[in-house]
Amino acid sequence: MTYTDTMGYAVSTMSSEALAAYEQGVSLWLRQRSGAVDALNRAVAVDSHFALAHCTRAYVAWRMGQVETALAAHQQAMARADDAHDEREHLHLQTVDAMRSSNGAAALHHLEEIADRYPADRMALRVLSFNYLARGDYQSGLTQARHSLAACPEDPQFLTMTAFFLEQSNADPDEGLELGLRALAADPGNLYTYHAVGHNYQARGDYVNALATFERANSTERYPHNLWHLAEAQAILGDTRLTRDYWRSTAPALPLFERIELQWRRLEMLRHEPVSESVWQELAAQGEQLLEMADYLTIWIHHWIGLAFARAGDTAKAQQQLERLRGLPEGQASGHWSTLGADLLEGELACIRGDIETAVRLMAPAVQRIHELGGGSREQKDIFQDVLLELYRCLGHVDDVMELAQRRLQGNPNHFQSLAALGWAYHQTGQTTHEKQMCQDLVSRAQALFVPEDLPALREARQTLQPTA
Repeated sequence: MTYTDTMGYAVSTMSSEALAAYEQGVSLWLRQRSGAVDALNRAVAVDSHFALAHCTRAYVAWRMGQVETALAAHQQAMARADDAHDEREHLHLQTVDAMRSSNGAAALHHLEEIADRYPADRMALRVLSFNYLARGDYQSGLTQARHSLAACPEDPQFLTMTAFFLEQSNADPDEGLELGLRALAADPGNLYTYHAVGHNYQARGDYVNALATFERANSTERYPHNLWHLAEAQAILGDTRLTRDYWRSTAPALPLFERIELQWRRLEMLRHEPVSESVWQELAAQGEQLLEMADYLTIWIHHWIGLAFARAGDTAKAQQQLERLRGLPEGQASGHWSTLGADLLEGELACIRGDIETAVRLMAPAVQRIHELGGGSREQKDIFQDVLLELYRCLGHVDDVMELAQRRLQGNPNHFQSLAALGWAYHQTGQTTHEKQMCQDLVSRAQALFVPEDLPALREARQTLQPTA
């Protein structure tokens, strides 16, 4: 008897129990809920010849950074290749084999073929979306998401994916928010959807709703990436307690690159609050452990490990990470990390050693093309724009400060750092009326968002507005 999954596609297992466990594992993982690994393990325990379940275990393990588990799942999948009698499963086997060989181009080709021929294959579409993010190819992500949504118009996964890429590509963030909220109403326990909706709110500067969305997500279940977003949203509004505690978390264990980013950007660069050397030494040591499986790490992770090495004082290892980026394929194949991304890291290394002019010279051209860069979401890549804005101020580059700050405010009128930077620029050019107007705008927006008084941008604005004796 041939079984089909919930989307109507044939699967090779003859066991209803194995199929049920597989379906549960896929659903939990797509919704960013715990228990997916256990469910998939049950599926292959019941039917060890279930090739698609082995492939899915490999996908999940690679995404979770569990490289040894992923390699074992790949081996088990390939050993059962003859048991897969459906073309879709053969394509999944080819995809997993390409990922095992670090052949990103082949993996992308196979995933796109699955998406084109089997648009309701939710697992393939999710893995494909990660590939598009890594390449900075938001438009292709949106095209594939719409293709799948047309096949399954009310499916929360495809609603969410379309919503996410509408915002990431900046094609239509309003439609993206509408689709995301529709998906959340259909599946209120879907943490993936909370993530897309929260992204959309944060991108437009609606921090109240962004914070509420990520708080609701984390009250449902503490998923690592959503916890990072919660720490990020709180830090934007001036509360850095979670940022300070984040890097120690073990329940859940949080991704290394996100812990490095919060310490560097939110505390050291934007709030000018030094992080202890012991923290940087520990983060660098964890990065070195990850490099034991260097070929299976994302480029985004390699960048942050390089920064942690530099901040911990190990310039030789930081330079090795930079050389690794420079050696990547050019163009979209590497998400432009051999050029734009490498320039950003080299600029950050210059910043760490105190050479601000070199840092700006390297980072500024890359920031101009920041949305071509792959690796992370638009909001994650805002890191580099925020750092560059601070460096421009350090050097007194008034025109550059005004251009970058105004560009950031076009999409996010509540970007406090940019409001403060414009006030500073007006002060530097003697435009006192404009300076006070900008500072008053910042204070009013901060009050509406219940921002703590110790937020540096707010404190700076209030000092400007104080009457002179």
